[in-house]
Amino acid sequence: MERVNYLPGTDSLYHGIVDSSGLNGRDGSNGQNGMPGGGGAPGSPGTNATPATHGENAQQMRVQLVRKYYHGGTRIQAHTLTPTHTPPVQEWLLQAQDMILLKAKGGDGGRGGRGGNGGSGGRGMDGVSRNDYQSGTRGGGGGAGGNGGNGTSGGSGGSGAYIEIEVEEDDMDLLVPIHWDVRGGKGGVAGANGSGGKGGAGGYGGKGYGPRGISGAPGNAIIQPGQHGLPGSARIQVRMKPTRELGAEHKFYLRRYFFTLVDFDVVDENEDGIFEPGEHIYVKNIRIQNTGGMPTPTQTSIPIQLVGTDWLGIYEGEAVFIPPGIPAGETVTINGRLRARIKYPPEPWSREFKEKTQVEFHAVLPSLNGRIIRDFAGIRDITLSYPISITSIRWANSVLPGTKMTMLWVITNKSTRPLGQSSDQARSVELFFRGHRDPTGEEDFSVTDAIDLQKMVEIDYLAPGDSKTYTQDVVFHDNAKAYKHHDFDLTLYLGRPRNPQKDTVQFSPILVQIGHPYLYQPTASFLVIANCNTTENQIVIQHQMLTSLHTDACYDVWNVSLYGGYLLPTDGSNVLNRYFGKGVIILGEDFDYFQQGGVRNAADLMPPEMGFALATHGTNIVFLGERNASIDAWIKSVVYPQFGSDPLLYQNKKQMVLGLRSGGLHNHSAIVPISASTQSKTKGTFQKRAKKTAKLMKTKFPLERFQIYPAPQDKNTVIVRQSLPVRCRLMVCRGPAHSRSSIDTLHLLAVISSLPITARVQLFLKMLGPDVSFEGASTGAVANHLIPVVVKLSIIHELELEISRYLKDAPWPHRISTATTCNVHLKSFHEFIGAWPLGPVAEGSMNFISDIFCHVLHATQLSSFGEKVIRFGFRRTNLRKYILAKAHGFLTTRMSNGPEVMKSLHIKNFTDTTTKLCNHLQVPLNDISPRWIDSFHEENKVLDVGEAAAERAHHAQRITRLHTDNAASQYVLRELVAPAPRIAS
Repeated sequence: MERVNYLPGTDSLYHGIVDSSGLNGRDGSNGQNGMPGGGGAPGSPGTNATPATHGENAQQMRVQLVRKYYHGGTRIQAHTLTPTHTPPVQEWLLQAQDMILLKAKGGDGGRGGRGGNGGSGGRGMDGVSRNDYQSGTRGGGGGAGGNGGNGTSGGSGGSGAYIEIEVEEDDMDLLVPIHWDVRGGKGGVAGANGSGGKGGAGGYGGKGYGPRGISGAPGNAIIQPGQHGLPGSARIQVRMKPTRELGAEHKFYLRRYFFTLVDFDVVDENEDGIFEPGEHIYVKNIRIQNTGGMPTPTQTSIPIQLVGTDWLGIYEGEAVFIPPGIPAGETVTINGRLRARIKYPPEPWSREFKEKTQVEFHAVLPSLNGRIIRDFAGIRDITLSYPISITSIRWANSVLPGTKMTMLWVITNKSTRPLGQSSDQARSVELFFRGHRDPTGEEDFSVTDAIDLQKMVEIDYLAPGDSKTYTQDVVFHDNAKAYKHHDFDLTLYLGRPRNPQKDTVQFSPILVQIGHPYLYQPTASFLVIANCNTTENQIVIQHQMLTSLHTDACYDVWNVSLYGGYLLPTDGSNVLNRYFGKGVIILGEDFDYFQQGGVRNAADLMPPEMGFALATHGTNIVFLGERNASIDAWIKSVVYPQFGSDPLLYQNKKQMVLGLRSGGLHNHSAIVPISASTQSKTKGTFQKRAKKTAKLMKTKFPLERFQIYPAPQDKNTVIVRQSLPVRCRLMVCRGPAHSRSSIDTLHLLAVISSLPITARVQLFLKMLGPDVSFEGASTGAVANHLIPVVVKLSIIHELELEISRYLKDAPWPHRISTATTCNVHLKSFHEFIGAWPLGPVAEGSMNFISDIFCHVLHATQLSSFGEKVIRFGFRRTNLRKYILAKAHGFLTTRMSNGPEVMKSLHIKNFTDTTTKLCNHLQVPLNDISPRWIDSFHEENKVLDVGEAAAERAHHAQRITRLHTDNAASQYVLRELVAPAPRIAS
C-alpha cells in the first residue's frame, strides 16, 4: 500500500516489519547559562549550543514474497535481497487484519540546540550614607550582563529509499497485507540563541543610586530548521508464468490493485418492497472497480460472503466470487446473488413490527487463511417489517356500567402487492378478536356478533397501500363492578405466499376499566383524581384513609380516563374550579390515554395555568405514587410559569419593587403571575445585573419566587416574572405498591398536609368530641389516636418550612419592616393562629398548641454573637421578637394559665420533627426524604436569552400536546361510547 495510507506512530500495530530506514540525527545540546556577577562585576556569557546532526538516508530494499504452507495454514516469507536492520528471512502467520510493513524511511534530523543565556550583572556596591559628619557618596554602578550563547540549526531529514517487491504471478494475493513507508525524514526544529543577561542594579548611597549596568547582547547565530528529506519510491515486480511464446516475463507496477465497491442491490424475496420475517433477502448486482495500478490476482476467484446478525441468518458456505485478473481501472458486475433469511421476532409485538438492521458482506481470501480484504466491505441499512399491520387502534380506556363501547382499528397494506385470499399471492389476512372471561365466572360484558366472546374476520382482498377500518362493539352490563379491569386482545395473522401456514404479525392487548360516575359534594374536603390504571384496591385504601379523618362527605373522585381530562360533560367547565382551597390527591401512576402514543400522567392533562391558580388559592396538591419525569416537568411548568400578562416597564429597580407590590404580588387569590421590567441605565453584563436583581427580590420578597431574564428585543431590559410563591406546596409521596392492603402512614401525612391549616385545626377539634374514642379504636384501618398526632406534625413541619425559607440567605442588615414583612409573608403562621375559635381553648388542645409554638420558637432560636448581643439588623432577631409577641398574645388571651405556658415553651424537651415523624409513623429515617418530597423549592432563576426562549418553547409544546390529547379523547367519547359518560346527580 502507498505511503499515504501509512499512519505514523503505528509501527507496533503491524504483525511484521522489514526495516531499512535511516537513523535519526542527534539533537544539539543546549549551551549553559552564564553565572551572575557579584559586587558590581559583569555576568559571565552563556556558552554556545552544539550542532544537531542530519538524519541518515534510508537504504534501498529488495524484498521477495514467498508463500509457505504449514499444517494447513498459509505463512508469508519475506526474503530481503539487500541489507536491512531486520533479519534477511522472516516468516509470519497472519490472522484477521494483520499487516506487514516495509519501511525505508529517511531518518529525522536532530533538533537544534539552544544557546545559554548570559548571566546577570552584579548589583553595584553601596556608597557611604549621609550623616552629621559627612555628606555621603553615590552608590556604585551595576555590572554588565553577560552575552547570550549561539543556538544551532536543526538537522536535515534523510531521504527515503527505493523499495522493490518481487512476487510470483500465482502469489499476487500476498500483496494484500503489505504496507510500505518511504517518506523522507522530517527536518529538525531550529534551536534558539541565548538571551543576554540583565545589567546589575546600581548600589545605594547618600547621594542616590548608582547607574544600572548595560544588558548583555543575545547570541547572533543565523538559525533555521532542517530541510525535510526527499521521499523514496516503490515498485512491484511480478514474475509471470513462463510461456512457450514469451518465455519468462517480468511486469512492473508502481501501485498495487485495490477492490472498490461501486454499488449493489438488496431486494426482498417476493419483491413487494417489504423485508418481512421468514423471507429471504438477496444481495445481487454487486459492482466492483479495480482502482489500483495493476491487475487483481489472477490465480483464483475471491469469494464474497454475507455476515450474520441478530436478525439475519446466513447459509454457511454460500458465496459469490470476484473474477480473477480485473484490469486496472475496470468495473465488473458479479454474477450470482447472496441470500439470508430474516429471523422471526421472539414473540408477537404489541405494536407495529419495525426493526432496523444492516446487510453486510466482505470479500475473503481463502489462500491467506480466510482473511478479510481490509478496505472492501458492503453495508446497507434496511428496515424489517410485515407488509400489513394495525396502523391505528382506538378504544375508551374507562367506561361506565351500561355502556356500549366500540373498538376501532385500521389495517393497512404497506407493500406494493395486494394481499388477501383473492390476491395473486393468495396470502390470507385474518383478524381475531377475543374477550377474556372473568375467573370468578361473573359476566360483566358481552361481545356483539361473537361466539364465546371470540370473533374472526377474514380480509379477502386489500390493494397495495390501501387501508380498511374495522369495528367491534362490546356491551358492559349494568351490574359491572366499578374499578374492575377487563382484558381483550386483537391478533393479526398473515398467511405465507401460497402456503397454508400463518404467521402472527401483531398482537394488541386491550385493557378496559369499569369506571364510577363523578358525584359532586360541596362539603367534600378532598378531590381524588383517578385514572384507567387505578385499581379497586387503591380506591379502597383511599376510602379507608380519608374516612378515618371523620369529615362529613369527605372526598370526591374524578377519573380523567373516564371523562377525557378535567372538563365536566354538563357545561364544559373545569371540574377543578370546584376545589379551590381544598386538598387535591392525584394518583400518580402513568397510563395509556386514548392511544395517543406513549403514556400520560394525570398532571399532563392539567394546564399549568390551572395548577398555578389552584396553588395560589391555597390548594395543596399531592401526588401519590412514583415520582417520574412527567410529574417533575409539570411541576416545573407550574413553579416557573411561561404565561401571564406582558411586563410593565419601570425606570429603576426601586419603582419596580413598588410596582410589583401595588400590582398584587401578595394577592392570595392571584390567577396568573404578574411581571415587570426595568431598562438598565448602568454599565455591566446582563448576568451581573440579573444577579443583583435576584438578590434585591430575595431581600424585598423573601417568600416569593421569580424568573429573571432579558427581554427578547432588548438585552439591556431585565424582566422579572413572578413564579409560584414559595408558600405554595406541590408534594409527591412515593410508594407503596398497588397491591398493599393497609394504609401507608406516610401517605396519611401527605394527605393531611394537603388540607389548609384551618381545615386541619378543625379536624383536630372535631376529633376531641365525645363521639370519638382515642383508646386505640380504629376506623378504616387507621388508629384514631394517630390522626391528631399526624395533624400536629403536619402543621409543625409546614410552619418550620415557612420560617426556614423566610430566613434563608437573609441579608444583613435587614432593611425592611419586620412586622410588615411577617404580616404579608408568614401566611401559614397567621392561618394557624386565626384557625382557632374565639374564646378560651379546650383543655385537650393546650398541649397541641404549646408543642407547635415550641417548635416555632425553636426555629427562630438565636445562635450567633450578633443575634444574641447586638440584636440589630438581623432578620432572625426581629422575627423571633415578632413570633414571641404573637405567641404571648394568643396564649394569654386564650388560656387562663397562658403566662405559665409561655414560660414552659423555653424549657420543654425538644425533639426534632423528623425524629417524631419516624417514631409516630413507623417509617425508617432513610425513607422519609426520598419518599416524601414536601415541596419543590428553588431560588429565583436567572435565564439567558437562549434559556428563556427554550422555556417558552417547552410550554408551547406542552399546550399543543394537551390540545391534541383533548381532541383525541373527545373524538373517542363522542363517536365510540354510547351513552357518553355522565355524572351522578
